[in-house]
Amino acid sequence: MKLLTCISLALFMFSCAPSEKAKNTIPYKYRTEAQVDAECKAQIEENKNSKAQAESNAGNFLLGVMMAMQEDWACDPYK
Repeated sequence: MKLLTCISLALFMFSCAPSEKAKNTIPYKYRTEAQVDAECKAQIEENKNSKAQAESNAGNFLLGVMMAMQEDWACDPYK
């Protein structure tokens, strides 16, 4: 019974593993290089003009983290 449980658990774990085929390996597949640059620059400017980092309370910290994630997504050519 233990052997059957171990085998089924191993099959479940390996079936949930991410596939190498699912990765996007072609840069600028969905957006052109110009679109990526424009969105990246716009997000960087928006983050510079934000006052989210002015105070150190938890709400502003989380807002700063979210803005950094948005900048990362805007500047990612594989998105």
